[in-house]
Amino acid sequence: MDRSITSTRTGWTLSALPDARACLRLAALSALLAACATAPGVTVARRSQSPATFHRGVDLQPVTTLPAIEPIEWGPCSTQDAPWQCGTIEVPLDYRAEESAAISIAVTRLPAAVSSQRIGSLVLNPGGPGGSGLDLTWSYASLFPRALTDSFDLVGFDPRGVGRSTAVDCGDLDRSYTVVERECIENSGDLLPLVGTANAARDMEQLRKALGDDQLTYLGFSYGTALGAVYADLFPQSVRALVLDGSVDPQAGRYNVDGTATGSFDDPFYGVQDFEGTLDVFLDLCDASRLCKAGPRSRALLDDLAFDVEDADTDYFDEWDEVVTAEQVSGIVASAMYNIDLWVPLAVALADAAQGDASTLAALGSFFEAGYPRAEDSYDNLLEANLAIYCADFAGRIGRFTVQSCDGWPESAEPLPTITAVDVAHPIVVIGTDDDPATPGFLAPMMAEALGDAVSVRWEGAGHTAFLHSDCVDEIVIEYLVALMVPRTRTQCGFTDDVNTTVARARAVFSIDRERFRIRLQSVFEAEGSPPDVARCLAEGIIEQGSDSVVVYARLGVQAPDYLELRQRLSCTGVP
Repeated sequence: MDRSITSTRTGWTLSALPDARACLRLAALSALLAACATAPGVTVARRSQSPATFHRGVDLQPVTTLPAIEPIEWGPCSTQDAPWQCGTIEVPLDYRAEESAAISIAVTRLPAAVSSQRIGSLVLNPGGPGGSGLDLTWSYASLFPRALTDSFDLVGFDPRGVGRSTAVDCGDLDRSYTVVERECIENSGDLLPLVGTANAARDMEQLRKALGDDQLTYLGFSYGTALGAVYADLFPQSVRALVLDGSVDPQAGRYNVDGTATGSFDDPFYGVQDFEGTLDVFLDLCDASRLCKAGPRSRALLDDLAFDVEDADTDYFDEWDEVVTAEQVSGIVASAMYNIDLWVPLAVALADAAQGDASTLAALGSFFEAGYPRAEDSYDNLLEANLAIYCADFAGRIGRFTVQSCDGWPESAEPLPTITAVDVAHPIVVIGTDDDPATPGFLAPMMAEALGDAVSVRWEGAGHTAFLHSDCVDEIVIEYLVALMVPRTRTQCGFTDDVNTTVARARAVFSIDRERFRIRLQSVFEAEGSPPDVARCLAEGIIEQGSDSVVVYARLGVQAPDYLELRQRLSCTGVP
């Protein structure tokens, strides 16, 4: 759902875009996109009543007996080298039917590095809804703390309707919604009513059993917090440890009998958003540090680009049009708000564009379109899966907005339930980030309160979700998942691990994490065809000798002269 946000301090309108952990995609800034924490790919219209083919649905009623399931038969992955393993499980399309067709859930795992320390599986969900858990796990495993990869098999899965699992197929989403809706129904009509969060949670219980774990250990981001919370409501006895990072609104599924909203907010959504607030943080910190290339008058610079950006060329990046439009800049800025790791590249891109070179902006836009690295065999159906899951969770509920593109779809089998109190073996940990654009931090204590047997953790940072962005949060997550050490509720982690002044925060944000960039650069060069030794040599040389701008150019593939000159100087050909 396109939720445009206008910053009161810049005048820019930001069109919310998908979850950076799940997709980081721009998709040419089409109206099909919106925030994954809400509902990308959905057009909204004001209405006085719900679509005729939908009604409120039924309350969450646990399916007390799930069918037996065989252990996963692990084998090699078609695109990942050992020790990665892949497999599938078969689950009922409809858990409530006495006899149901089966659908497939695709699964991958990276076995624990230290078998003597192995605790079990750590199941991951990237959010979306519609994000591929396989792609996320493959992409982010190298960034996970050793304490987790030593002790757990990292497990990713594509939820029903998504990617390599039995997937929603809506044809070509670059066409009108009328055509898309017709093809969604024609191609996936039996699947559409049953792809909602409640059924995905039941699939996760089947996955737990097929993995051979007595209880579930889970780390879910953004929409993945809804999936984790519903799982806890359905299967509290199966919960070992759940981390919900970037919480949605626990009352998102609460509605009156007539379908009108009674939850925390008026709209039938997973939660509210605050892109404007996050943009203001970016601009404030940029102006507070000489490290930010777009300062010290970043608001004025951004406002000027609204008029001047189409005069700037993209000569050093060929995978884009000759210009970047002001509308595209809006989408690029909104996407970058998801992840503070992207604030340095954004600042470089804005500063270059202000000097007449929009190549880095174009490259950043292309990066968002591509998202995190996906394997060659990936069936990326994020938009249609997101639309289908949203319609199964919310369609027909009346708020200030109702989903136009769900009109005429099959009736939802089970809309998203409101979250209720649970009794689990160890309290659930819910994490919120103060200036999260997609799932603002104040939702985390609300989710913890709704679950009852849960604690909330607050990170004073910015960007979407906190794990892998705060040493304090990482330590809490590790101790909880590994040793079941539950933090005190309302535990607070500073924006930085140093003094939390504006200057200190700005320095932390706009100082490049060169080790993280080195890992990514090596992957980029290997993807370009360089042997691993050469790729490592290039990455290390650029990290050691390149300026912040050159490091950004290398990461994004901008063929700027100073980057090419440094790369030519590095003696990496034929590295032993």
